[in-house]
Amino acid sequence: MRYMMLAPILLLTSVAFANDQIASCEIKKSTIVSLSPAGLPQVSNLRFIEVVCSVPARPFPNKPGEFQNGLGGSNNRLRDRPKWRPEEVPSEAKASGNGGDFKREWVSFCVYLPLDPAEREIEARRYIANLKRSAEPSRPDFPWQQLESPEAIRSLSELVSQHRVGHFQVECSILDGDRVIGVSVIEFEVLFKGRFSDRVGPLGYWEL
Repeated sequence: MRYMMLAPILLLTSVAFANDQIASCEIKKSTIVSLSPAGLPQVSNLRFIEVVCSVPARPFPNKPGEFQNGLGGSNNRLRDRPKWRPEEVPSEAKASGNGGDFKREWVSFCVYLPLDPAEREIEARRYIANLKRSAEPSRPDFPWQQLESPEAIRSLSELVSQHRVGHFQVECSILDGDRVIGVSVIEFEVLFKGRFSDRVGPLGYWEL
């Protein structure tokens, strides 16, 4: 997980870089659960937020020994409405695929907007309480006190896969290796669709 101090960004849907590389990014349709009255994509706080970005196809290497990296992606800056001002916000991006044709190349990645540490701890404690309530009658011999230890709570907190709710603008970068070749800003809303702690999983996961 990366914590980034945000800087002011230009609110454009795409930015041109060298060689007229125009980036275009959008929320993947399968991720969208609805649209706001203003037409903004709305996604669930409990599901993947997948973004697809593309740029014009790069020239294919034509010299022996040269090769071309697959495109990568990252989310550099995040702003949360109604503040719309720079602040330190946790965010993470995980690549999920890339490809292209003779005209454009694309990369897809999942954006993760985790809860604050204190909120993740609350979800972890609530998850364990729900698990204990549902499983204790059939497993009275299980060492429940170990699941409630600070170490166990801390470990589970890192696994809480629940996005923060709100209206966001995210600046996405398309990468050729370590080089940024395009940037695009996406805007969307994250809706509350439930809590991580209500998804009580198999007790076997917590065997100690």
